[in-house]
Amino acid sequence: MMTVLRKSLNFALPIAIILLAIVAAKLIGATKPAPKTREAAVSMPVVDATRLVATRYPVLIRSQGTVQATMANTLVPAVAGTVTEVNPSFVAGGMFEQGDVLLQIDPRDFEIALTQAQANLAQSDAQLQEQQALAEQARAEWRSIGRSGQPSSFTLRVPQLAAAAANRDAAEAQVQRAELDLERTRLIAPYNGTVVERQVDLGQFVARGAPVGSIHSMHAADIRLPLNNRQLTYLTLPESSLATDAPMVELTASIGATEHIWTGSLIRAEGIDAATQQLNVIARINDPYNQSSRPLRVGQFVQASIEGQVLDNVFVIPRSALREEREVLIVDENEAIQRRQVTVAWSDESFAAISEGLNEGELLVTTPLSTVSDGTPVRASIDGAAPAPLES
Repeated sequence: MMTVLRKSLNFALPIAIILLAIVAAKLIGATKPAPKTREAAVSMPVVDATRLVATRYPVLIRSQGTVQATMANTLVPAVAGTVTEVNPSFVAGGMFEQGDVLLQIDPRDFEIALTQAQANLAQSDAQLQEQQALAEQARAEWRSIGRSGQPSSFTLRVPQLAAAAANRDAAEAQVQRAELDLERTRLIAPYNGTVVERQVDLGQFVARGAPVGSIHSMHAADIRLPLNNRQLTYLTLPESSLATDAPMVELTASIGATEHIWTGSLIRAEGIDAATQQLNVIARINDPYNQSSRPLRVGQFVQASIEGQVLDNVFVIPRSALREEREVLIVDENEAIQRRQVTVAWSDESFAAISEGLNEGELLVTTPLSTVSDGTPVRASIDGAAPAPLES
């Protein structure tokens, strides 16, 4: 009997536990509080913006070019002879000052020629003095014998005097020629400059008119800068190289890790390049070897910034805020994006000057946005200030 009762209890107890669990679950579900519902938060992007202010904008016109010498010469001797001296500075890259003797040709032949010419001059001068004395003697004799009338030119030895004077003048010219040839045995630097090339060595015979080297001046340098029609619209070209209001030019070049700057002015415009249809203008840099810690050398490639006209009452914005060269994004009073068509008066790699399409005080979006539509809600960080927090 007890065994049967124990088996019945073992069977009924799990069923009772399951039923109690079901009842408890229903009671808990019936008595739990109702869940609170919350509205989904609206996610609005944060953009950087700046408040627009009209201003004046000086246009800087960019170009580039290669440095050229303002004066360059090929050295050619005017006399022939053997080179006896060479200035140590007369080497490629060497610098010299005005008046330095760069090359000396053997002067002995020319010294001898000068001595001979001086001797001929002395002899011709003596002959002229002799003829003058004979002419005075003939005039005195004419008077002493009491002849009437004027003596003839032959009596007064006028032809002999003229011939003697002509011989003396010719002898004097020969002296001057000999002195000049002797002077030309020295090739003297016509200005402060540097040597581009030397084509002669010590002991070499040089012919008259044969090039012995080339030099260029260091007092100034020229740079030919090509400009297109758009750039010329905002540039006032100088009327002459002496104009006092010529546009300023700043040249930059990177040498190693250092950027060097030289300043000059625009001096003239050349003709239109037939291949590029661009106008070449010439910038001049005075004293290019001493303006910076590095000299501005001939042949060096430089970037140029030319002072252009000043634009009045324009809005200067970052170039990155300009979309497709004609559109910007504005944050309106409802904190929504509005696309705006604008007129670009000038732009470069960093900034754009807008002449039409914007108003004072408007908020310009400076954050680049690839795709956006009108009415998109945003939160604006104005000129670096964080946007106001959203209301909960």
